[in-house]
Amino acid sequence: MILNVVFDFFSNYLIEFMGSMLIVGLGFRWFSWRSSKREDAYFSSFTSEIEKIILLQKDKTHDQVEDVDRYLDDLLSQVEEKLPSRNLRSKGHNKRSPEAEKLGAQNVVSLREYVKGDQSLFLGIKNESTCFKSKFPPNFNELSDRILEKDDNWNKLLNFFPIGPISRLIDILPGLFVVFGIFGTFIGISMALPKIAQMDFNNLEASGEILTSFVLSVTYAMKTSIAGILFSVIMTLLNTIAPVTGIRNRTYKKISNCFENIWYSIHGEKSLEEELHEVLPALLAEVKLLRKAASKEEEEEVITQEGA
Repeated sequence: MILNVVFDFFSNYLIEFMGSMLIVGLGFRWFSWRSSKREDAYFSSFTSEIEKIILLQKDKTHDQVEDVDRYLDDLLSQVEEKLPSRNLRSKGHNKRSPEAEKLGAQNVVSLREYVKGDQSLFLGIKNESTCFKSKFPPNFNELSDRILEKDDNWNKLLNFFPIGPISRLIDILPGLFVVFGIFGTFIGISMALPKIAQMDFNNLEASGEILTSFVLSVTYAMKTSIAGILFSVIMTLLNTIAPVTGIRNRTYKKISNCFENIWYSIHGEKSLEEELHEVLPALLAEVKLLRKAASKEEEEEVITQEGA
């Protein structure tokens, strides 16, 4: 009984159902993309300020930090002092801060509007101070996960919907549209075929209405596949133009690298990138010397062979 109701629904209203999914998916895609762009701008400002402060501290001293809690408090206090004085441009956002009004800037989002987010981030870093105290580098991806899970701006869309599952669902919508389209076609054909048994082939004129109903049912069934492919193409193009997952992964990488730099600055060590930056020039110089020596040996061998 329930199966028949499902089949009847999909055989008659599947295109409308997929259209509703497309509208909802487009809405969530738009809000997710805007939120991800704004978050990327915010966290980029945060990590940039952290890196500037750490760089200044490295110029002064390379000693290991003794009081990690105090170091983190001072570091975050300096960042917090600088964040409110800066503004983030966000396309399509109509709110404007007083500073932006004075400057005549348009579509500006002040970092003051992210108080809840940055306070969550600040408190998350302080709560994970034991990881920064450890003499062994922690797993910075796991550390980033623990800190970011407390930030509602990072995890929630419109302060209610979990952005991670929604983003993944939107990414698989193109495939779902194709599956639904094929599914609707098979259901429509299977529901239409029994009508053939009702036809009286000896009296085709009397069976004209049944034949017309059969053709319409099959036509609608084929249209579900066409609609599924069309909706899939639309969502695929939008997922390519506005890749929410790619933006979030890029932002996540910035945050993870930021926490890594904080740990190395606390323990007076250099990160792998800094060590490579210092070692690579010397390594390239050694390679050049080896190449010169090898070429010189080849020339001597050629001269020796010619003399012989």
